[in-house]
Amino acid sequence: MSTQSSATLQRPAIVAHRGASAHAPENTLAAFRRGIQDGAQLLECDVHLSADGHVVVMHDETVDRTADPASPLTSGAIGDVTRAELAQVLLPEGEQIPLLEELLEMTTVPVFIEVKVAAAASAVAQQLRALPAGSPAAASTVISFHPEALAEIRRAADTPVSYLVRRIDEQAVATALELGAAGIGPSIKELSLRDADAAREAGLQVNPWTVNTPEQLAVALACGVDTITTDDPAWLQHELDVRGL
Repeated sequence: MSTQSSATLQRPAIVAHRGASAHAPENTLAAFRRGIQDGAQLLECDVHLSADGHVVVMHDETVDRTADPASPLTSGAIGDVTRAELAQVLLPEGEQIPLLEELLEMTTVPVFIEVKVAAAASAVAQQLRALPAGSPAAASTVISFHPEALAEIRRAADTPVSYLVRRIDEQAVATALELGAAGIGPSIKELSLRDADAAREAGLQVNPWTVNTPEQLAVALACGVDTITTDDPAWLQHELDVRGL
């Protein structure tokens, strides 16, 4: 791809992917605190819905991958267990699985909330509606690969949304516009300057995921992206600093 962008070079906002997941167990309060400490302007988390209707912060559909081997409970689908049962799951470094409400209460920066299952969208919207207007979390954005989840957020909460895709193409841009999305989030592995320009021309912010190498950062900056999601906010902050951004 071209190394020159038609966009004005600017410092993108740093998004801590599942918190500072390069340095703390992903999607834990410890990782989110570390992300803020390491300079992230936004946090990113993933959410599912428990069997009893709680919005649970975890990437996978099950606890199997992230549970500590010494945990009393090491397997199970989030949608099939209650919050009380999930409380029995221990993660590495003594962390536990947080609820979205806990993250929204503790954060001092906005959050990119990825809705992993459309069924969780209504509960997420309810929690966002209940936030005090001045709280940092009130400026959060809901992101998802599921258009129906974002449509529900747009119906039920005054919250911006960003449409997650593997690659930006005409259909992805059309879907984002139909949803009234503020942005579109492609994989950095599929991002090109042409696609980024097409999104910008449509009035969409470009929010790629997940940038963890100098080569990926070069692509993101050449494309003039608005945010950069990374596992290591401290590394990214340093890289932007040395480039004078």
